[in-house]
Amino acid sequence: MKRKTPTDLELGMGRKIDRRDFLSGASIALTGAIVCPSLRSAYAQQADIGQQFDPDYYPPGEPGLRGSHPGSFEAGHGVRDGETFLGTSSGEEFDLVVVGGGISGLSAAWFYRQSAGPDARILIIDNHDDFGGHAKRNEYRLDGRTILVNGGTLNIEQPANYSTVAMGMLREIGIDVAAYQSQTQDMVNYHRNIGLDGATYFDEETFGGEGLVARSPGQRWDEFFESTPLPDRSKAELKRLYSEQLVAKSLVGLSDAEKKDKLIGMSYNDYLTQELGIDPVALPFFQSRPHFRFYMGPEQVSAYACWQMGGYPGFEHLALKATGNIGPLHHIGGSQHGREPEYNESSVYFPDGNATIARMLVRRLLPEAIPGETLDDLFTARVNYAALDANGSPVRIRLNSTAVRVAHNGSIDSARDVDVSYVNAGHTATVKARNVIFGCWHNVIPYICDDFSAAQKDAQLYGIKAPRVYTNVLLRTGAAFGRLGINRITSPGLFHTSTSLHMPISAGNYRAPTRLDEPVIVKMHRAPNAPGMPRREQLRLGRYDLLNTTFETFERNIRDQLNRMLGEGGFDAARDIAAITVNRWPHGNAYAYDPLTEPRHWAMYATDDRPCVVARQQLGRISIANSDAAASPFTDAAIDQGHRAAREALADRFIMDS
Repeated sequence: MKRKTPTDLELGMGRKIDRRDFLSGASIALTGAIVCPSLRSAYAQQADIGQQFDPDYYPPGEPGLRGSHPGSFEAGHGVRDGETFLGTSSGEEFDLVVVGGGISGLSAAWFYRQSAGPDARILIIDNHDDFGGHAKRNEYRLDGRTILVNGGTLNIEQPANYSTVAMGMLREIGIDVAAYQSQTQDMVNYHRNIGLDGATYFDEETFGGEGLVARSPGQRWDEFFESTPLPDRSKAELKRLYSEQLVAKSLVGLSDAEKKDKLIGMSYNDYLTQELGIDPVALPFFQSRPHFRFYMGPEQVSAYACWQMGGYPGFEHLALKATGNIGPLHHIGGSQHGREPEYNESSVYFPDGNATIARMLVRRLLPEAIPGETLDDLFTARVNYAALDANGSPVRIRLNSTAVRVAHNGSIDSARDVDVSYVNAGHTATVKARNVIFGCWHNVIPYICDDFSAAQKDAQLYGIKAPRVYTNVLLRTGAAFGRLGINRITSPGLFHTSTSLHMPISAGNYRAPTRLDEPVIVKMHRAPNAPGMPRREQLRLGRYDLLNTTFETFERNIRDQLNRMLGEGGFDAARDIAAITVNRWPHGNAYAYDPLTEPRHWAMYATDDRPCVVARQQLGRISIANSDAAASPFTDAAIDQGHRAAREALADRFIMDS
């Protein structure tokens, strides 16, 4: 029987939740056209520089549409589409201007100041209404308590792989990773440890049957599939894959290295169907599994990457030897956001994700903006946003400010300074800088700086950042999860493809709710893509899809999906949802090279012919940071690239002063 579509009233669309913003970019056409002038004017008023000095200005507490929020991208799209912004001089001069206030830009400013001294004049500008870039924090107040969650970058993944530079910076700003990890590790898998398991939701539209099916630890896969609403043919193929020792035809007799070489060059879907002989009817079960880490389905993810990550069937008979990381190959599509569906116990998680790192950097750069001294008192500290851009402060962070033009004054070889123009509240201002560091996306640079060669601009435009959505839903209670005995749900055919209870990490002076009769954060993930299309086209189409999805569409899908999945546990979206925050990142994670579609050595070795290396080369007084410069979406890459760019700017400063 066809499923009945619920009404808005049944879903609670009319219920009052925290303020939400329906101006979500719906007016952007698939061609990428910018919003109309009237809307841009409205956005400009929302993002007025004066708001940063308003006592009530507090972006982490804003629900609704966050991440790349309305007001953060319109001027940038205007520059891309040929609009001219004429700036007037503000009269301000700085030693360093950093374009982009994410972790890479903040790290670059910190490294620069460490060597240049506390009197170095540094301005950091960012187009968003908060600092941190992708490392954002969502903060809720419900029933007199504060509840924290990440709105983007989640964790320090595999800290043992961090460079001396990156780990050294964390220690110097006050984050003792080993000590913190030992204090919080038991909380990472708290819900699993109290007996809550994972489940899969099979939707009628994708699988021909509807239902939530949990798999308890130790349950045989054939028993699990037999309990699902899948058609018999799909059940039989999945049972065969998980229970029989199928043989990969072309890998028979090969050495370990030869097997891995073959796996690197084929997709996981091709491996299942062409090598193991699995009927394609089984493939929908795996369609969303790589989304959290690779942003698209297994038709565009190498079989080797799936084997290396673990949890994918079909490799047992190959007896492959563990290889660890082969060059940057482990970064292929890799995510700084942890492993799904369970959290990676060797990684480090803060209550608000890596917003903790961004906040600690800001505290060290501007102590008056964030009270306190230690990591323990950071989690509940409230940022004084007015103090970020105070007159007379040697370091200033100017939010709601989109860079629109960066140019050397005179010949690149002999220029003594650089003009940086930015738009804030509809006005364009220009400041002077002895040096500039781009901590923004590589894709932005060719449009706002014409000084680079055509070849370098092409390299900067090469990478396509992966679009993704981190939705956080505040529930008044987590009782439905307890009744169902689950803590996470994979839903391959639904709008959000994974749903999980946020780990209740208490750290320092912050105490997270732990009981299921208390408020809980439900984390939902979506990776917009276009299955069947080439990888780069999937990323482009996913970005367009995301920019054209209204908050109202998100909200309705969230309410409907949670009702479908949790209804048997007594969940009622109209009653139980207290707040919704959709953290959308159309230009999300840094582009990482893919051995299926690009020169294999780009993915396996750190060669200088990679576009990211060509793109990041210093030009005159301008240096380039950001994780894009490493073609890696990991936080340590962002820090390392910030350090490299700062060293270039410092060397240039030394030459200039000599």
